Amino acid sequence: MGTMDLSGLNAEQLQAVQATEGAVLVLAGAGSGKTRVLTYRVAYLMDEKKVEPYSILAITFTNKATKEMKERLDTLVGEGSGVWVSTFHSLCARILRYNAEKLGYDKNFTIYSDADRDRVIKRVITNKHIEKNGFETKVAFHIGNAKTYMMSPEEYRSECGDRDAMEICDVYEAYEEELQAANAMDYDDLLIKTYVLFSDFPDVLARYAERFRYIHIDEYQDTSRLQFKIASMLASKHGNIFAVGDEDQSIYGWRGADIQNILDFQKDFPDAKIIKLEQNYRSTTNILNAANAVIANNRGRFDKKLWTDKTGGVRVETYTGEDDRDEADYVVRQIASLVRGQGYSPSQFAILVRINALTKKFEEKLRYYRIPYKVYGGFKFYERKEVKSLLAYFRAIVNPRDNDAFLRIINTPKRGIGDSVLEEISELATLKGVTISDLIFGDPEEMGLSPRTAKKLSSFKSLYDKLMGENRNMGLGDFANYVAEEAGFFLAFAGDKEEDISRKENINQLIGEIKDFEKENSGASLEEYLQSVSLISDTDNIQSDECVVLSTVHSVKGLEFDVVFVTGLEENVFPSQSYNKTASEIEEERRVMYVAMTRAKKRLYMTAARSRFMYGSTQYNPKSRFIKEADLGKPAAIPSSDGNYRPVYGGEQRRVEEPKRDRKDILRAVNGAAADLSKVPSGAIGFKLGDKVTHPRYGVGRIIQITGDNASIAFDGLGIKQFNMKIAPFKKA
Repeated sequence: MGTMDLSGLNAEQLQAVQATEGAVLVLAGAGSGKTRVLTYRVAYLMDEKKVEPYSILAITFTNKATKEMKERLDTLVGEGSGVWVSTFHSLCARILRYNAEKLGYDKNFTIYSDADRDRVIKRVITNKHIEKNGFETKVAFHIGNAKTYMMSPEEYRSECGDRDAMEICDVYEAYEEELQAANAMDYDDLLIKTYVLFSDFPDVLARYAERFRYIHIDEYQDTSRLQFKIASMLASKHGNIFAVGDEDQSIYGWRGADIQNILDFQKDFPDAKIIKLEQNYRSTTNILNAANAVIANNRGRFDKKLWTDKTGGVRVETYTGEDDRDEADYVVRQIASLVRGQGYSPSQFAILVRINALTKKFEEKLRYYRIPYKVYGGFKFYERKEVKSLLAYFRAIVNPRDNDAFLRIINTPKRGIGDSVLEEISELATLKGVTISDLIFGDPEEMGLSPRTAKKLSSFKSLYDKLMGENRNMGLGDFANYVAEEAGFFLAFAGDKEEDISRKENINQLIGEIKDFEKENSGASLEEYLQSVSLISDTDNIQSDECVVLSTVHSVKGLEFDVVFVTGLEENVFPSQSYNKTASEIEEERRVMYVAMTRAKKRLYMTAARSRFMYGSTQYNPKSRFIKEADLGKPAAIPSSDGNYRPVYGGEQRRVEEPKRDRKDILRAVNGAAADLSKVPSGAIGFKLGDKVTHPRYGVGRIIQITGDNASIAFDGLGIKQFNMKIAPFKKA
């Protein structure tokens, strides 16, 4: 027998780890230690059951989770365990690399991101001379929808249901032809092509099904039907499939996740064991009680309820601002107060929003108080123009058939090749049925290029040949720096404008990350690096820097924070107006809320606003049903910023003490005594921040914020009130 120490596992976790044979579903509630169970189970197979690492497969849903599992396995069983740990898409990409020729691809095929897909769609629409507003977005949606259900353009024509169905499917068909010609696949293709490979080539499936005796799947509630089919195929030989998930955290239905996979597990695997992990190690009782009360309103779920031995704790608090600025000010002031009074650091906070559009007001307030923060779930590093352009050089070098990469780099940085030239070669390549590289490097007359265009392309041809010649002569990091230098990126961003500095920093950051990848993956090729980048997600980049995390809920799934603010809790905002039309949609919105609430370890705030400026207009929505469902107890009245009283749930623990300090105090509390306060504004109304003033009714107060003629004044024992200082009866104290 092995020597593993399993004493740290609770009874249910131990049962899951030791259930090694057959189909097993572990219902792992939020914070119940599922990653620990998965890792120990894999290690247990190796240490106790003497299973060869080569025969074990562990599928995760993010690169971050993959890295974490590998690190934990290295700790338990030694470095280089040999277990195949990867995401679903990485698994499929790796299988396809070995077998691409069977499907008509070269093994160095390019993986197109969503942004790459959209560029190809736009180009196809342009070549077809279709001019309709919003057509590109519509086509992208329908292509994704068709691929979710594995429908070809011809099959989708009769199912589309859109008035533009014929044109949509014509573009879809041309898009597929473009990808095949470019030796490229999009994200959906990685799954589809693997399924086709296994279906059409039984010998390939048999080889992998024989190899993987034990299959583990994390976040099973987020699998699509296609992923379920692939996993079932792989488990067809040995039947040992170990799925870990929580139906209450299934929040990706909009991108193809099928909650029925976890709900129907016993139907799909009749002899399956079901094990529930209900002890939560993350949150306090008060937080869990509120989260349990919300999710209990869903019908499509198993009978389970999280509990914890972290009894009591600070009660869940709610706040309703007069508008979204007031809401944001409240949130940021609570952060400042906890940093100053309770010893928290910025990295212990998360401000969660349902949609990206809500981050702006919070960003403004965080900047105003100079509290460091990072935004996630919005514009990603790898989607920045200069980063995509340098990566496109690598793609073109690895895969000369990648049309999209060539069209991006021919005039990047600018070298005098205009849009008319790009349109000419794009249309000509389509007309002749050749790739862009065939056109550029072929005989100009034979290819039909005009002498003017051929001359303009000559310098690019020389550059490309030079880069290709050095590709195998340097390490990855040095080659990346060489490409950036020779292509002209450093020269293009040599200016002292803020935009140039930022873009140059992004190029240097990318080169630095390539060097880090090279260190961590000795001997890795440029192809392997590109694959790792193409499958990265925004969640993978969330760091433990000393910054407040400002993020969509979807981007922080799987993470945890000491203090969480769930914001924008109004009907048509959270739950989203786009996803609350049917019973199944509102249940998914409720699951998103549940995920948001269960990120909190010590403190949870639920905030809303009476009015919110969104999409160009002011909206007035009632408070979200989720606040009521949280069942937080009898409301207690506290003063609002307008001087009136309104109910706030949470009793005597309803809020952290309101800061009775001016902005300079807050800046120093968060940023240190040496903070630069020279740019702190003062009002044009005879008062400045920090002034003590007297009011005939409210007494002595201190000005804590000035916006134009309006000021927010904190009164001891009365809270914050807002006044127009031109007409309010104030005097300096």
